[in-house]
Amino acid sequence: VVAFGSHVRFRLNGQEREIDIVGDDEADPAAGRIAFSAPLARALIGAEAGDYSDFAGQADAIEIVETGPPEGHP
Repeated sequence: VVAFGSHVRFRLNGQEREIDIVGDDEADPAAGRIAFSAPLARALIGAEAGDYSDFAGQADAIEIVETGPPEGHP
């Protein structure tokens, strides 16, 4: 399940992306680290691989492909 501290691979608008969900002070969107308070993170939190989430007013806009610990962590 996607939560604070998760690494998430997802598909949005036909493009696959990967991010880590981190604290506000650790956020660096250019490096793929977004704050848990960001709208994208809020749309992902609570979802599991295979789920779809609503985002930016679109139903099922995001497909969660995979989730796990942050990159570089076991």
